[in-house]
Amino acid sequence: MLNGVSFYVNIELNLELNGYWSDSFMLDSIVPILVDIVEAEGKSQQLLFAGTGINYQSNELPSALTSGQIDIICANAIKLSDDRFLGINAGMKLDVLSLGMIGYALMSSARVIDSLKLLIKYSKMLIASAHISVTNYEQFLVLEAKAPQLPRSLEQFYIDSLFTASINNLHMLTGHYQTNSPIELPYDKPIDSALHEQIFGTNIQFNASRYAISLDQQTLQMPLSSSNSASEAIFRRECDRLMLSDAKLGIFSEKVKQILFSERLDFPTCATVAERLHMSESTLQRRLAAEGVRYQSLLDQVRYKLAVEYLQKTRLPISEIALLLGYSNPANFRRTFKRWSGFRPSKLRQS
Repeated sequence: MLNGVSFYVNIELNLELNGYWSDSFMLDSIVPILVDIVEAEGKSQQLLFAGTGINYQSNELPSALTSGQIDIICANAIKLSDDRFLGINAGMKLDVLSLGMIGYALMSSARVIDSLKLLIKYSKMLIASAHISVTNYEQFLVLEAKAPQLPRSLEQFYIDSLFTASINNLHMLTGHYQTNSPIELPYDKPIDSALHEQIFGTNIQFNASRYAISLDQQTLQMPLSSSNSASEAIFRRECDRLMLSDAKLGIFSEKVKQILFSERLDFPTCATVAERLHMSESTLQRRLAAEGVRYQSLLDQVRYKLAVEYLQKTRLPISEIALLLGYSNPANFRRTFKRWSGFRPSKLRQS
């Protein structure tokens, strides 16, 4: 808590086997998790990328993946790994912080039900190949997922990951949610179901006709500990913009901006951003240059957009807005804002 302003660490299903760049933030996040799992098991990371046309280099994951390539990587991981519960264990590592702009919007929502509505709205940006739907009954809501066009093992991997991540993040965002919501899984009960019960509780129906989780009204109305209406509006608008943008253009610029939006108070260096994207700083700078931008210009864009939002949508003093944007000296922020916009912050607020 700083001057009354709460700061928190901020926070990406239907899979098309096509040639478009992936805007699937959950799947983008799961690839490095699979690389780590395969490496820990002593398996060849090169084999994980077999059939994708990617010449994988250690510590430099490709950021531009098609959904078809991600399908192949996940299918390879299922064959390579000795882990019978690969989907669940991968899902345990998928916290809301790893889901990019959608994660930030989910995290800023007021209640569980509001977060679920955003999850459905942006579902195609999470997992391109699974279809997610919600049926709202009087006493409970059913979240259902399916991907019948995929091999059963791949469908199970994706949905096990999704359900595990959803339950884990529900714990994190509410602080006191008790796992035992009814869950339906259309596969045989494993000989050792301890891991399933640890994640989902004991109210599990195996050999069901579908993948589904039921949430009662009490759970749906739980407030999220990270709720922030001003931030949620900013991130939701960014998600809307991403859905409308051409996913083939400016992919690295968009990824850098997502990371910068997620930090807000302590913006990372170009080297740190490159590390998060699993590439060298020189590689990131080269790819940004190919898109006609520089790291500093993206940082300025993010700071300016956040500054306008804070000035127009909040009553925060300009000195606190300066702190939010990483300026220890409000005078420096005022000068920079005037350079960006042509007028002082106070004039924008007055208008």
